[in-house]
Order: sequence, then C-alpha cells, then structure tokens
Amino acid sequence: MEENKSFLKWQNIRISQLGFANNLIIALAIGLLGYIIDFIQTDNLTLTSVQKFLFWIGCSLIIISIGLGIFVVLNRLEDFKLTARIARKRETEELNEIESDRIKSKKLGKITWNGFIWQIVTFIVSFSLLIAMVLISLKDIIT
Repeated sequence: MEENKSFLKWQNIRISQLGFANNLIIALAIGLLGYIIDFIQTDNLTLTSVQKFLFWIGCSLIIISIGLGIFVVLNRLEDFKLTARIARKRETEELNEIESDRIKSKKLGKITWNGFIWQIVTFIVSFSLLIAMVLISLKDIIT
C-alpha cells in the first residue's frame, strides 16, 4: 500500500512538471519570436542570404514548437478526460470497454511525450539558428 502512495505521489509530480515544462517552452518560444521580430526591425540592419535563411528556418521551427506545445496541451486534456471516464467506469463497475479505453489512454500518453520531445527539439534548433543569425549581425560589435 505504501508503494502505491509513493507511486501516485511521484506520478502526480511528473504530470505537474510536464505541464510546467510545456508551458515554459511555449512562453520561451513566444518570447524568442517576439525578440527576433523586434530585432529584424532595427534601423540599418542588412541581412545576408545566410541570415535570411537562418531567420526563416528558425521562425518556422519556433512556430512549429508553439504549435506542438498547444497540441500537447490539448492531447493531455483528452487523455485526462479519458482517464476520468476509466475511473468512473471502475467505480460504477461498468467494466465494458474499459480495456479499450486504457489502450487509448496509453496511446495518448505516448503521443503526449513524443509531442513534448519534438516541441523541445524544435525549440532548441530554432533557438540555435536564431541566435546564430543575431550573432552574425552583431559580429562587428562583439569582436
């Protein structure tokens, strides 16, 4: 019984941390997108073709990262709804279709984690590309 309490405690913490991390990445991505849009509006800024390439790929990836973050939130909500339905069926002893709901819930959980991983990957790659673009623009100032 004590092991089950410990598992439930850490599972709850994991769920909370996933939500926090997802929201953090979304907020950082929106902030980065805002900064980059503000940066390219600087007077006398001339971008090379490499910088333009970095800008467009980086901005595309940051938008994909934000989209993935929103997808993860919506997918988690669907998973929570399904989990609540499973719990309700178990309490009322309606065991019909409970196994198929559990399988769906596991699939939704895997989709959530894969979406979250891709959200992080696209954010890191876009951050790297956009920082490279900014550093190339500032090379005369920082060297």
